[in-house]
Amino acid sequence: MKPFALVAAVVLVAGLTGCSSDLHKPGHAASDRLPQVTLKGIDGNPAVDLSTIKGPAVVNLWASWCGPCKRELPIYGAFARRYAGKVDVLGVDFQETSSKRADALLTTSHVGYPVVADPDGVTRAIGLPKLILIGADGKIAYQEYVEIKSAKQLDDLVATHLGVHG
Repeated sequence: MKPFALVAAVVLVAGLTGCSSDLHKPGHAASDRLPQVTLKGIDGNPAVDLSTIKGPAVVNLWASWCGPCKRELPIYGAFARRYAGKVDVLGVDFQETSSKRADALLTTSHVGYPVVADPDGVTRAIGLPKLILIGADGKIAYQEYVEIKSAKQLDDLVATHLGVHG
């Protein structure tokens, strides 16, 4: 196989199988805060300056081209409804390739929480999906490249790292 074809095959397989596997071990961020940048709201949502987010908050980085992201969005939507008034949820559509597909995915997933666009990748993800938990002090309490596969998984992470129980 030619080198270019091999690279293309690896990129294609990575994209189809999940967008991330073990990119980083879970834990604390290299930087303790989200970047000081205002991201434009999508689907009628207001713009958000990420550096002003105070927790407890859950930030989910996703894109419509990421298979695991598509599967987990309904779980985040249900979480946002269950934890309304206790934990804020923000979706970050990371380096989206199709705003039409993103809008359709938000609708079919019944997201219901604010979503902003990060077309330039300022949130510094090297894979998707990515979960970031923000404490009451505005600092990143926890982050992980992970597909949320159940409500219990997300509930447990929020209870452990943000001290909020459902």
